[in-house]
Amino acid sequence: MIKELRKKLTLLYTVTTGTILTLVVAGLLFYNLRVSEKDALQTFQNQIVAVASRMQYGSTISRSWLAQTEASEKLIIHIEENREPFLYPGSWVPATDRQTLIDRAREEALKEKVNPAVRPVSSSVIQSSVFTVKGEQGDSYYGTILIFPTAKGYQSLTLLGYRTPGAALIRSQGPRFLLFDILGIFALFLVSWYFVGKSLEPVELSRKRQNEFIASASHELRSPLAVIESSVTAIDAVAAAPPPLQSAECSGSPPSLRSAECSEKQAQYLKNIRSECRRMAALVGDMLLLASSDAGSWSIKQETVDMDTLLIETYELFEPVCQSSQIRLSLDLPEETLPHVTGDASCLKQLLTILLDNAVSYTPANKKITISAAVNGKDITVSVADQGCGISADVRAHIFDRFYRGDTSRTDKRHFGLGLSIAKELTTLHGGRILVDETEGGGATFRVKLPVVGENEGKRL
Repeated sequence: MIKELRKKLTLLYTVTTGTILTLVVAGLLFYNLRVSEKDALQTFQNQIVAVASRMQYGSTISRSWLAQTEASEKLIIHIEENREPFLYPGSWVPATDRQTLIDRAREEALKEKVNPAVRPVSSSVIQSSVFTVKGEQGDSYYGTILIFPTAKGYQSLTLLGYRTPGAALIRSQGPRFLLFDILGIFALFLVSWYFVGKSLEPVELSRKRQNEFIASASHELRSPLAVIESSVTAIDAVAAAPPPLQSAECSGSPPSLRSAECSEKQAQYLKNIRSECRRMAALVGDMLLLASSDAGSWSIKQETVDMDTLLIETYELFEPVCQSSQIRLSLDLPEETLPHVTGDASCLKQLLTILLDNAVSYTPANKKITISAAVNGKDITVSVADQGCGISADVRAHIFDRFYRGDTSRTDKRHFGLGLSIAKELTTLHGGRILVDETEGGGATFRVKLPVVGENEGKRL
């Protein structure tokens, strides 16, 4: 599913960005065509100045010069003196007849009242604007006409410059832009494929964790359900069996004790059911807490929490538990009063309870668990160190994952592998961090760093 989604998103992004790139390239191509046309017009105007200057200032105009100028610049130069044309056939053959183009240029000039067939009254040079002359074969030319008064009368210049068609410009420049567009789209495809893959990694990881979560939850729920089902079946069998079967069920006992023994068995079955129901309720409760955290609906109170009081209360709560397990529990606090933190006191106590319950579960008899606190700058660090079996580096990398336990066989029914996940969520909700290290001499030490809200106050009495 993720692979198909990656393909579709990559295709979508490539098509979208590729379309934008193609539009940009097309815009650049047409802009380049306009620039080329503007440059061609500017070149023609420079050619007007060059030819006009040669005529106006008395330079010799020879056939060789005309031939060279026309051929190199794709020009048509027609010169007349007192209406007598300069006998020059041209150095190249345009698509439309040369004389036809000259006549059409004169027609355009007449629209501006510039007539090369009439001697000018003024002594200044008369020039038409630059206009466009269309040929008969789809060819096009820039054109202009100039009239120069002379001592012997006047000279006229009809100048035409070939315009490269837009289609030809596209054919000459288009392949470069097309190649740029294709390479750009291919690069966009590669970039889209890479970034879509990176973007979908959290989705894939979330889906994988969700599947693992469902599988683990199903496994954990299956065990208590199996116990409940077998206990209910046994109760029904004992209750429904006739006296001979009951005596077989309770064989080896005198008749007077058989009823009592069967009642004891029923009581044991009911006890198992209640125990497994409590385990299921605890599991469902933990799962609901994590679901609330994922949905962002797990809210905490924002109150000032006295850390000294919280740690002492937690210590007193677990002291009898540790005594019953023959574990020494100690509380190590600094002389100065601990600063307060902002948060939910009940949630912070739940956090410490999870860490201490975990420590008690993995600490053997005659070993020690230490609760300590220290202030480091703007943080307060609460540590729970045990002298248990410790946690390997491989396990520490996954210790806060949901349903993760070092006991892969899941024979330990006291934990579901959700406690430390909840502890991490509670720490995050309070703006802190939770870390796990090795205890010196063996064991594990969990450290919870929480931001403080005030300075230390006074001394411990």
